Amino acid sequence: MSRQTKTFTAAAASLDTSFTSVNALLASSNVNMNVPDGYNKVIRVSMSLSPDHTSATDGCSVFKFAGDGVVTQQIMSGPSWSNQAAGPLCGNNGQPVVIESSAGVFDVTAGNAIDISVGATTAETADISISLTFGT
Repeated sequence: MSRQTKTFTAAAASLDTSFTSVNALLASSNVNMNVPDGYNKVIRVSMSLSPDHTSATDGCSVFKFAGDGVVTQQIMSGPSWSNQAAGPLCGNNGQPVVIESSAGVFDVTAGNAIDISVGATTAETADISISLTFGT
C-alpha cells in the first residue's frame, strides 16, 4: 500500500467555541492543503493541541475536515486539558489523538483541497499540529 503523510502546524492559535481555519493560519506559509494525486482515503489522523493555559478552565478541542477534498465532512474530538486553581493538571495536554484504519478513516478526492478547522470548548491560545496519512 502506498502512503504519504502531510503535517500542518500553527503556533499561538486563538481558539474559541467556533471553528478557526487552520488553512487561514497557514496562508502566509504557502502550504499545500491538497490531497496528493493517486490517493483516495486518509488512513491515519493525528491531532495534537497544546494549550498555553491562558484560560483557567478545562477544555476540549474539536477538529473539522471539510472542503472538496473530503468526500463527507468529518468532525472529531481532539486533545483535552485540565486546570486547577494552583495551576494546570495537564489532562492529556498536547498528547496526540490518533485515529488509524487501513480500510480508511475517511475518503478523500485526489487533487482537491482539504479545509481543516479547529475549535475548543473554552477560549484558549494553543499550538496545533495535524498529520494526515493518505493511502489507496
